[in-house]
Amino acid sequence: MDSLEKLLDDAGTEEKIEIFCELSETYWQRSYDTSLLMSIHAYTLALNIDNKELIAKSLNMTGNAYYLMGDFTKSMDHYLQALAIREELGDSNSIASSYNNIGAVYVQMKDHQKALYYLKKAKIIFEALQDEVHLFSIMNNIGALYKENAKYDTAYQYLTEAYEIAQRTQDEDNASIALTNLGETSLSMGLLEQSLDYQNRALEISRKLGNKAMMATIYTNLGKTYLETRNYLQAFNAFHESLGLSEEVNSLPDLRENYHYLSEYYDIQGDYEQALHYYRLYASTKDSINSQEAMIRIKEMESISQAQTLQQEIALLRKDNEISNLKATRLKNTIFFLAAVSLMIILVFVVYYQKNRLKRETTRLLEEKNKQLEKANLKLQNSEKHLKELNSTKDKFFSIIGHDLRNPLNALLGFSELISGNSRDYTSEEIQRYSKIINEAAKNIHLLIENLLEWSRSQSGNIDYNPEQTELMPMVREIFKVFEIHADKKGVTLVSEIPQDIVVTADRNLLSTILRNLINNAVKFTPNGGQVRIFCEQNDSEITISIEDTGIGMSEKQLDNLFRLDSNVTMPGTSEEKGTGLGLILCKEFVDMHNGKIWAFSKPKEGSTFSFTLPLKAR
Repeated sequence: MDSLEKLLDDAGTEEKIEIFCELSETYWQRSYDTSLLMSIHAYTLALNIDNKELIAKSLNMTGNAYYLMGDFTKSMDHYLQALAIREELGDSNSIASSYNNIGAVYVQMKDHQKALYYLKKAKIIFEALQDEVHLFSIMNNIGALYKENAKYDTAYQYLTEAYEIAQRTQDEDNASIALTNLGETSLSMGLLEQSLDYQNRALEISRKLGNKAMMATIYTNLGKTYLETRNYLQAFNAFHESLGLSEEVNSLPDLRENYHYLSEYYDIQGDYEQALHYYRLYASTKDSINSQEAMIRIKEMESISQAQTLQQEIALLRKDNEISNLKATRLKNTIFFLAAVSLMIILVFVVYYQKNRLKRETTRLLEEKNKQLEKANLKLQNSEKHLKELNSTKDKFFSIIGHDLRNPLNALLGFSELISGNSRDYTSEEIQRYSKIINEAAKNIHLLIENLLEWSRSQSGNIDYNPEQTELMPMVREIFKVFEIHADKKGVTLVSEIPQDIVVTADRNLLSTILRNLINNAVKFTPNGGQVRIFCEQNDSEITISIEDTGIGMSEKQLDNLFRLDSNVTMPGTSEEKGTGLGLILCKEFVDMHNGKIWAFSKPKEGSTFSFTLPLKAR
């Protein structure tokens, strides 16, 4: 099943229709609702490409799904639509399959005469084609029909032949079906031990195949057999097993049977409250199925009524014609004239009808094309929006390279040129000051390039995520060493309140990048004499790490634009340090990779606190 679903991505339209039909059949054993959904998908695609063969196949699969759900009205409607198309195409094999399906529905509707008529038509075709795979279904359905009519010997003969076909074709699904029906027939014949043997063999095959629908039917039959042998405990267990499976696959006929026999079981046990409860469920389910049967009966009666009306009209026309023939010769010319006028009216009506039908068909086609155009326009709009987002990302990327990389490079080139070309013209203090500026520019370039590379890797999906148990305190201590010189120069105190025994589950490289960027920002925006503090809080599922500074803070507007590439805010630090604006964006992406969250709290002139969470266990 999983392999079929994977094939959908690369399949063409016709292949997708075939795959959806296969999935619909596969889901017969698990979920009738999902089976119906798959067949409807196939039908929709087949209509779009106007492939009659596939339209008929998907209609037939939809009829199968409704049949299994016990909705015989809709099942018959879809089978008849499929048959009409297959007769138009002249496909004998498919026509015979439709005859078989229609016959099976009539079996369920208790119209045995029509059922036998369609099944025998199908049998003739499949025997001529020597198609044992489909002939099995015919023999099985005819056997079931004779069983319904209490002709058990004949039923047993057909079902035995069906089982032999299943063995010859090595079809375990069909073998399970035939054994189940042989078990039911044996039960009706009073052969209880033989019935149990057939049912248990069928159950073993169905359990091996994972066919829950068939298992539900078999457990119901076992329950009935155990009731006959007065083995009430085993009967009760079998009905309950069947009830759970019937509810899982949404099979109304099996639910009805189980409710009925559980009511009978509790009645035998003297638990009349439970007996009444299950009888009410049985009656409710039975009414639901009967309402479907009534719909088909009503449609048949309407068809018969229309046919009778037409015959009466034909008889009246014949009488009128006889009377007309007996009229005098002098009226013949008038009759011929009236006939000619009538013919002209009919011709005009036919022309008008054809023109109107063509107009309706053209209107329908135009509506379909308009819907297709609307879908295409929506796709184009989504593509345009995506391209704009990509273009905005590209512009931001080049803006960072063109602006933020150019400034430190200019400082680096300018001051290094001054020193290298005219070093004797400057005092040692000036050379030292220029060297510090060059060093700061080089550090900014290094940080910028490092963040740009990290961001580029994250966008292309080339960053490995390898979570492991990591001690937090040593990592914080290493990062503090990186920023100690810069912090001391600004007079900023770095404070760690991370306990020695705190261990987090994280990717060491990604976590180091997050902490490095947040601590760098905190130092950058904290003035002389300020403090940067890192601390953490832990609960049962996650740990929250916070970096707090006593810096210049941010407005609400600046907070709203944090962590966004399209509107990120970058501004100089308290000592005019430069930034790229990528640091916080990297932090958010790396925190997301850990399945965590990141946020900030800040007020102007009151400092900022950046917090993020890490799960205690790796995702």
